[in-house]
Amino acid sequence: MKILDCDFPEQLLYDVENNVWAELEGETARVGVNAMLGWLSGGITSVTFKERGESVSRGRSLGAIEGPRHFDVVRSPLTGEILEYNGAVKERPMLLNRDPYRAGWFAKVRPLRLLEEAKFLKDVSSAKEELERRLKEMRIHCFAEFPDLEMFEIGVECSAVLVRLNELIAGAQIGAVVHVVSDDPTAEIEMARWSDETGNEVLESRFDNSVYHFIVKKKG
Repeated sequence: MKILDCDFPEQLLYDVENNVWAELEGETARVGVNAMLGWLSGGITSVTFKERGESVSRGRSLGAIEGPRHFDVVRSPLTGEILEYNGAVKERPMLLNRDPYRAGWFAKVRPLRLLEEAKFLKDVSSAKEELERRLKEMRIHCFAEFPDLEMFEIGVECSAVLVRLNELIAGAQIGAVVHVVSDDPTAEIEMARWSDETGNEVLESRFDNSVYHFIVKKKG
């Protein structure tokens, strides 16, 4: 389900207060961060974990994440024993931004008080209003894909924005995603023309609070 353009898969259970989710798998629970933490933090640059085998209480730390805009503790949605961590996110922290519900899961826990604590976990339908409220309060905006690079070009003519974008794209890897912000009134038309001429894809275009947001992807 999408809530204010942010993804919250329907098969998961959400601890809304702590911005984490859980998926029960037999006697274990796979847990991770929800879309809010990824978009709030920016591109996550580092991840730390507590020790495997430790017991952790609900709401206590499984580890921490850090990005250019935010540092946060990843809190366990359930009391239990820490069984495993996702080593892939240690090597590639931005998996938490790009794929937080699948490849970017954080840890596996063996729940010890599931019957008592199940009331703190909600399916997305039950949590929708609360999630929407928190997104608005925290002013979180999600886009089609998480960007590798960002350009904030306020008060700059679109022709100059596109020159800078071409330079940025030229130095980026194939498939790189760029978030471009512009307040030029011709930006939407010019960006469409730029996409046609270069073959680079505009994944999303949005006008919000008097500025345009574009998510563009370098062609393969």
